[in-house]
Amino acid sequence: MRVGFIGVGAMGEPMAANLVKKGFEVAILQHRRAEPVARLRALGAEAKASVAEAVEGCEVIVLSLPSSREVEAVMAGEGGIVASAASGSVVLDCSTSEPASTRALGKQLGARGIGMVDAGMTRGVAGAKQGTLAFFLGGEQRHVDRAMPVLQALGDTFVHLGPLGDGHTAKVISNVLSYGTVALVNEAFMLGARAGVDLKLLYDALMQGAPSKALESFGPRIVSGEYEPPRVTIEHVCEDMVLAQSMADAGSAPLFMLSAAQEIYRLLALRGDGAADMSKIAQLWRGAPAPKE
Repeated sequence: MRVGFIGVGAMGEPMAANLVKKGFEVAILQHRRAEPVARLRALGAEAKASVAEAVEGCEVIVLSLPSSREVEAVMAGEGGIVASAASGSVVLDCSTSEPASTRALGKQLGARGIGMVDAGMTRGVAGAKQGTLAFFLGGEQRHVDRAMPVLQALGDTFVHLGPLGDGHTAKVISNVLSYGTVALVNEAFMLGARAGVDLKLLYDALMQGAPSKALESFGPRIVSGEYEPPRVTIEHVCEDMVLAQSMADAGSAPLFMLSAAQEIYRLLALRGDGAADMSKIAQLWRGAPAPKE
């Protein structure tokens, strides 16, 4: 199977590498950074200068892009995916995209006989490298089935939630659940610090008595005050929070807890910390005067 791959960044590079290693013919679009392209070419991938060249002759086209803006950009225009992909092919969008945009693009592709599956993914860069990603899928079953050989080369867990857009909806919900939990983890350690508890011991105790992925992944950074390199940037958190807020607005759904977390991350972005890891939320209380006895 020939696969086109657009977006060979932190997640996309190991995903494309797994496809090459597992015997797929992979054509990648040139990236703004030369290093991942060079590494993938060394494995056997073909590097293409344009979207049209990258998708030519491909049965499945994988997108691993930051947001709907980038997805819409590679879809549109004379040389975009909508105009250039072959009828009968399937676009597998693994980006964190706005569900309404995904559904609109699916209609454009469908008019040309091109399928689309939205595949929100979790388990991060480690999962991408190990080929153990988990996917939330949306789209018609026939399109999911056609894309499944590619998905099985990238991950080991697949949940088909329903029609196109449902995969990206679940991905946004998964992301903001994590962000809100990290904000709560931060407050828990703030309480411990203000009470004079050893935070490393508190972390160990919580991991035994009240563990969570957010605590496991970001708790050590909050405890140590060392936030580099960024795993999930505050800027990215804010963008996903806006997506969740848009979904809430469309359904008249109140978001009391997430709205509070959103304002905290926005405050950090306004302070100039948009490019920092979201665990830097701890800087809001670190260095504050100790309470008087």
